[in-house]
Amino acid sequence: MPKISARTLLEHRDKTRRVLMEALEALMTERGFQNVSMSDVAHHSGIRRSTIYNHFPDKEALLIAFVEEKTSAYLSTTKEMLHGVDTSIDRLRIYVRSQLLAERSYLMAPGPPLKDVVSPDTGMKLAQHVRQTAGLLRSILEAAMSDGTIPVQDIPTATQIINGILGGRRVPRTEPERTEFFLYTERFVIQGLGAAWPEELTDLGPVPPPH
Repeated sequence: MPKISARTLLEHRDKTRRVLMEALEALMTERGFQNVSMSDVAHHSGIRRSTIYNHFPDKEALLIAFVEEKTSAYLSTTKEMLHGVDTSIDRLRIYVRSQLLAERSYLMAPGPPLKDVVSPDTGMKLAQHVRQTAGLLRSILEAAMSDGTIPVQDIPTATQIINGILGGRRVPRTEPERTEFFLYTERFVIQGLGAAWPEELTDLGPVPPPH
């Protein structure tokens, strides 16, 4: 087992779980969730399988914890980016940007989609996290309709289309292609919703470099 330094048992637990989730992400990205076993996670993480079972009863429980952490981090970061932003156009641009910046390499993993290789119960739990993200976009779209930025439209369908467009995109890693890709995608989504693209754009700051 790797040496995980921690001051408390709780901190040790959290660090151990993080190592396991990082191992799952790496393996999932490489070969797809359906081809990953708990033995693989143990070997990749250096943590004994008997120890893993103290934290997660099976790989689907590990997957749920992983997706929960990713979703929580995404929502927290996006809400922070949206804080203090007044116009609906800029809120839409920030949502697009946050989706493109989100690390979701596991969604582009080999093999069938996660929903097709997990149990119905796990599939329902994963869908709940998708609904959390959709809820954030829905609130932005509703405000944009309310203030006249976009015409009245079918919010559930618009949400599904936008997240389908943005989810799992491969974003250029070098400049100027990277920033141009973000701006083009922002414009594509906003004009697709029926809003006018502003002649002068608010400076949202530079697009962060890839990790």
